[in-house]
Amino acid sequence: MNRRKFLVTSTLALGVTALGGVYWKTRWRYIVIHHSAGSHGTIELLQEVHRQRQAGDPVDAIPYHYVIGNGNGLGLGEVASDWRQRFDIWGAHVSGNNSGRNFLGIGICLVGNLEEKALPPKQFQALVELTRKMMSKYGIPPENVAGHGKIDGEATKCPGRYFPFEELERAIS
Repeated sequence: MNRRKFLVTSTLALGVTALGGVYWKTRWRYIVIHHSAGSHGTIELLQEVHRQRQAGDPVDAIPYHYVIGNGNGLGLGEVASDWRQRFDIWGAHVSGNNSGRNFLGIGICLVGNLEEKALPPKQFQALVELTRKMMSKYGIPPENVAGHGKIDGEATKCPGRYFPFEELERAIS
C-alpha cells in the first residue's frame, strides 16, 4: 500500500471513530423515570432481577442508568449506578415498543413501590437534582422527561400512582 493512501485512510478512520465517540456520549435525548416496585433495593438486587426478567440481554447490568435509594438498601436519596451509566450503554428500561427510548433515553429508577406509598422528600429532591443535571449536560428539554407509563405504547403504571408528576414538572421547568 502506498504511504499517502495509508495516511489518508488512517486519518479518515480515526476521524470517524472520534466523531462516533463524541456522538455516543452526547446522544441522550430523553429521561425516563421508573420505580423499582419493591420496598428495598441495591445495585446487586436490581442486576439479579434484570438477569431473571431479561435473560437474553447481552449487557449484564442494571437496566437503568441511575438508581436513587429510599433508605432500604441504598441510603435515602443516594444516587448509585453501575457500568451501564459509566460507559453510556443503552438502557433496558422500556419495552420494545419504544426501543428508541432505551437507546436515546437515560433511565432513572427510584427504589420503592410508588403504587403503595408516597415518595420521600429527600428521594424526590435527589431525583430533581439528578434530572436537572442530566437535562443541562445533554440539552434535554422538560417535555422529554417522562414517567415510564406516560410514554405512548407502554402498558405499565410505573412509576406508580403516588409519583408527583406535577411537582416534578414544576421543579424541572
